[in-house]
Amino acid sequence: MGYTPPDTVFGVDFSGAKEAGNSIWIAEIDGGDEPELVDCAPVAEWFDVAAERASAHRALTRQFASLDSTAAVALDFPFALPSSVVDPADWESFVREFPSLFSSPADLQRRCQSRAELTDDDRVQHVRATEEAVGALSPYNRRLRSQTFYGIRDVLRPLVLADAVRVAPMQSLAPAKPTLLETYPAAALDSLDGETHRAGYKETSEAGRKRRKANLDALSRESELTVPEPVRGRLLADAGGDGLDAVLAAFAGWRNTVDPANLDIDDSEYREEGYIYV
Repeated sequence: MGYTPPDTVFGVDFSGAKEAGNSIWIAEIDGGDEPELVDCAPVAEWFDVAAERASAHRALTRQFASLDSTAAVALDFPFALPSSVVDPADWESFVREFPSLFSSPADLQRRCQSRAELTDDDRVQHVRATEEAVGALSPYNRRLRSQTFYGIRDVLRPLVLADAVRVAPMQSLAPAKPTLLETYPAAALDSLDGETHRAGYKETSEAGRKRRKANLDALSRESELTVPEPVRGRLLADAGGDGLDAVLAAFAGWRNTVDPANLDIDDSEYREEGYIYV
């Protein structure tokens, strides 16, 4: 069966915070030649669940497990760790064994840091090849460790164990299953033409709002994405920028699933460590 681009692409700005349901935002884009942003909201509101972390993460997992190949999902947490700090021979083994490797975000950082210090590399924190390419932080950096830990353990792992999804590029595409991609909103923003602001758009000030507007305008021009006025107003009012990041994630997912050639990264390092699609 030939590849058909998904009709719907979800983008997720993920969080491992205790009240993650308020800080995880999800965006939905109807694909095609003229993509349209359907909606964007915090997960607690989207699924009408408690904001508590476990409830929010379960809601995401249930939603993605219910999808088929007409949908794709782009999430902004690391799907793997640098190969220099983990032992499993392949990515699926790593995901399966993850709970036995790390007990908490702090334990993840501590163990990875300890392994990194045993190498001859003088970097304080190791990064994957894909992070080096887009200027992203290490997956076990203090700022990212909770996203990495809870994203892999509570969202990615259940979906992979249930064989409910296909994760690019580590797994081949399947005609009846949704595709999951890792993305990085800041890098997606960098890829746009025109005036954009990687810094300063997550502020309550008027300057922060203007930067969010410039970023959203650049995204709309680049992708010809239609953004309904009520959703646009909400994105500009969201001083945390989580909504805009979710839309950027959805945009990256939409752009990369238009053609299956974009998803097939024929590099053993990326197939082991993961790949950030922008």
